[in-house]
Amino acid sequence: MAVAFFTPQLCADEAADPGDSGLAFFNLDLLDSLDGYAIPFDSHYLPGETIFLYFQVKGYKVSEDFAMKVEYRLEAFDPEGSRFYGSEGGKFDTELAPQDEDWLPVVRYSPKIPQHAGGGIYEIKIEVTDLLSESVIRATVPIIVDGSRVETSDQLTIRNYGFAKSDGGVKLEEPLYRAGDEIWADFYITGYKTREDNTFDVESDVQVVNAKGDTMFEFDSRGEKGSPFYPRLWLPAKFRLDLEKTIPVGRYTVIINIRDSIGASSFTERHSFEVR
Repeated sequence: MAVAFFTPQLCADEAADPGDSGLAFFNLDLLDSLDGYAIPFDSHYLPGETIFLYFQVKGYKVSEDFAMKVEYRLEAFDPEGSRFYGSEGGKFDTELAPQDEDWLPVVRYSPKIPQHAGGGIYEIKIEVTDLLSESVIRATVPIIVDGSRVETSDQLTIRNYGFAKSDGGVKLEEPLYRAGDEIWADFYITGYKTREDNTFDVESDVQVVNAKGDTMFEFDSRGEKGSPFYPRLWLPAKFRLDLEKTIPVGRYTVIINIRDSIGASSFTERHSFEVR
């Protein structure tokens, strides 16, 4: 069995010369839509977007009775080597007519990047086998994803907590506010346990206390659960607090309590801000 390797680099055109002989990829491209235009291999994707991959196969062997048999398989992996989308495969088992002399099989694959995907270099791996010539070609297509980077943990915890003055605003080095301001805060929950089917079940609540420990504000308990195909290794969370214009100046503390039902664990973290 002959095995050939083909790994496209981050460039716009990796199509093979149609005059070459032997099993090969042809017009291997990332597209801007299902039947759209080719885009560069160094294009950047965001979580939630769909990747549109297209290629043809040339150089397959044709039998004496004008038949061809080609199989293909595609798999999508994240930077850690976990599948983020279901594998797909198929087979071209066709008897060619005289007018099909230049026919090239077409393969499309449209994996969706999970909404909660982290940033990094993802990969689509392709394998094509010509059953008549016993030739195999493989390709690895890199996919650049601009997503959040969250350090995971083996214990329930909070990451990347930060105060801001607007939704998605710049994190404050010193969380100083005035009466009547809006307080925005966001963070990630990680380190919770999941079952084999990726089921997770996490709950959290937030309260704000003054310097004496008296509760000034309290948010209802919120939970999130699910069983996604791609494991959720962290959960984003945020809240908004509207300071009353009559709130006394002083130091206040946000207390966040998180609970992991599957792992039977809990975690509490405190962050302070000041009203001047």
